[in-house]
Amino acid sequence: MTTIAKTQRRTNDVPWLVGLAILTVIGIAAWIVQLTQGPAVLGVNQNIVWGVYIATFLFLAGVGGGLVILAALADLGTIPGLRLYRRGLLLGALASFIASGFMILMDLGQPLRVLNIIFSANVSSPFVWDFACLALSVIVAAIYLFTKPGGKWLPVIAGSLAALLIIVEGWILSMSVGGALWHGGMIPVLFLVEGVMAAAAITLIVQSDPQVSGWLRNVLLVALPILVVLNFLDLAAISYAGETDAQAATTVFLTGSLAPLFWGHILLGIALPFVILAAARANRTALFIAAGLLLLGVFAAKLILLIAGQAIPFSQVESTYLPTLVEVAGVIGVIGLAGLLFMIGKRYIAPKAV
Repeated sequence: MTTIAKTQRRTNDVPWLVGLAILTVIGIAAWIVQLTQGPAVLGVNQNIVWGVYIATFLFLAGVGGGLVILAALADLGTIPGLRLYRRGLLLGALASFIASGFMILMDLGQPLRVLNIIFSANVSSPFVWDFACLALSVIVAAIYLFTKPGGKWLPVIAGSLAALLIIVEGWILSMSVGGALWHGGMIPVLFLVEGVMAAAAITLIVQSDPQVSGWLRNVLLVALPILVVLNFLDLAAISYAGETDAQAATTVFLTGSLAPLFWGHILLGIALPFVILAAARANRTALFIAAGLLLLGVFAAKLILLIAGQAIPFSQVESTYLPTLVEVAGVIGVIGLAGLLFMIGKRYIAPKAV
């Protein structure tokens, strides 16, 4: 009976593998177009140099870190019901980390530039620290996957490193020259909360255990108000005591070109998921919808933050940004790659992991 069940699960995985492989091929095709035709096929420009590629990188790195944190919390007994899913959580983290690395390669334009980071690294550069944190996170997550935690030290180390990775991502923005909107110091905390939320939302979607769903639902119901308060405090600080450039940047998403995306994200990516989660309880379909909307909201929040922070360089005229089809295809491909790596890992690696 066990053999039959395993065979059936493998058969059910095939459509997912095929679909995700197709998405990955779309991304490869977009990358080839980008490499052969140059940056002219992208929507970024002289002022807005970080677009949807970097937003996707931040999103995937945050998801990966959040999944490792959830796995650590499961092993530490904070969310005991998740312990049965630790292999899936860590496989998802590895898939997200690797996909985020490919997103950076696409953003660099010339993949060989990454060799400069490896062989000619400027150790004082935050980007080198970010690269090191990501590489170390992959290594530790892999060790964590194949090592049965005999105590608390491995979950604590893995969870702490995952949190550090997310914090460093936000710290890089906070230290970036020219992005006054990012200098408030709240971004690393926001990124950490968003990473755990996104990881909880994805886990809520892919598993069906009612007890675990209840835990994850409670996590999101607590995290969403915290996220709102943090964003409000950050916005209030900028409005009353922020730099002129930062105040001008807030108008870009409050009333300017990003306003439809911002208010849509507030209503559909924060408010509506909270209402659904509060009312849904054990309704599987409603929880699925809420988690999906929340994921879109987290992604939109990162894109809004990036674009608004670059839209008014040094109090000049607002710059606009719209992703091209090549960029959209590239993002689809990288997200497809993350899903494909997870499905392959689930099919071939998870049975061998402890």
